[in-house]
Order: sequence, then structure tokens, then C-alpha cells
Amino acid sequence: MYTTKTLFLLVFIVLFYNGNTQTNSNFLNNFSIEYGVNWVDSSGNRNPLTIFKDYSDIAFNLPFKFEIDYLLNNTFELYLSGSSNKFLENQKIDVLDSDSTYNYFSIDFGVKHAVFDINVYTTSIVGFAKVGLGVFKVESLGFSANIGAGGIIRLTEKTDFVISSVAKFALEHEYLNSNHFQYFIGLKYRFSSKGNNCFCPF
Repeated sequence: MYTTKTLFLLVFIVLFYNGNTQTNSNFLNNFSIEYGVNWVDSSGNRNPLTIFKDYSDIAFNLPFKFEIDYLLNNTFELYLSGSSNKFLENQKIDVLDSDSTYNYFSIDFGVKHAVFDINVYTTSIVGFAKVGLGVFKVESLGFSANIGAGGIIRLTEKTDFVISSVAKFALEHEYLNSNHFQYFIGLKYRFSSKGNNCFCPF
């Protein structure tokens, strides 16, 4: 009788351990990271294509960005990102030429939604929209409401090329800490292959 109880206890422990390990594994497999470079346009021009027309006013100094993503399901993904940049003297900020250099930092949180997934030959391309909130600093801390879009090109089973842009609307719009655009290019590493971690709507 004692042996039977011991056997049942061991089976229960093994099943519980396997189930818990599987849960932890699935949880970790839903994570991915993005890293790359960013550009910031705070020139005061409302045209998001200014980066292609007047590059001299675009901040691209210490332009690093790092992001952690968590896949909720095939179409929704949470993100938490941090980025840095630097405006140089005489670059336009809110239409005026700046008389000093300003460091830019931001932390953003929100959700991405995959809106289409197409295959070009053997390459998967996913388009997504994103919304969220952010904290940024140019001269002082400010808060923003963010909306943007981007694309993901599958390179390997675990690595993607990512490009995105976001409009950041300052909740307290003022000189220096104002509305601006941010652009990003980088790589995305998924801890699980596409079959188990597919950010795609279909």
C-alpha cells in the first residue's frame, strides 16, 4: 500500500513538473527582441516624408533602439522599447534652428496588430499597425500618444528584418518637447521558430 501511494505521488510530481516546464517554455517562446537604429524628426514639419526631403534636420546621432516584444496571439503583440538620439546645434526643432545640442531619450509601450501577411516567392512579409504611450526627454520629460506602422520581412526561421515609423503626439505640446516622428530599421530575433511564434494574421 505504501509503495502504491509513493508511486502515485511520484507520477503526480512528474506530471506537474512536465506541465509546469511546458508552460514556462511556451511563455518564454512568445518573447522576441528587436535592436537597431532610429531617426527622429522634430523639425516641426507635419509631413512624415521630410526625412527623404531634408535629411539635414533629422537627428541621427547615438541612434540606438532596443525593444522587447511578447506575442499574445497570431495578430497581437505587446512591445516595450527604449531609444536614444541626439539633435545637433543648428538643426531645426519646431521650425527654429536650435542654439545647442539636445539629447533625446524615449521609452514606449503599446500593442502591435498584424494587418496583412503576403509571401513573395519564399519570403514572408507582414505589415502591422501599432498604438501606445510613451515618455520622452529632449529638454525635460514629456508624455506622448503614439501611432505608427511598419513591416517585417522574414530572413530565417528566427530572424526578421524590421522597418517602422511612428508619430508621437506630445500630451503637453511645447517647444523642444513637442510632436515628432521616429523611424526605425533593425533586426528582430524570435526565441521560437515561425511555426510556434507567428506574428501574422492568417
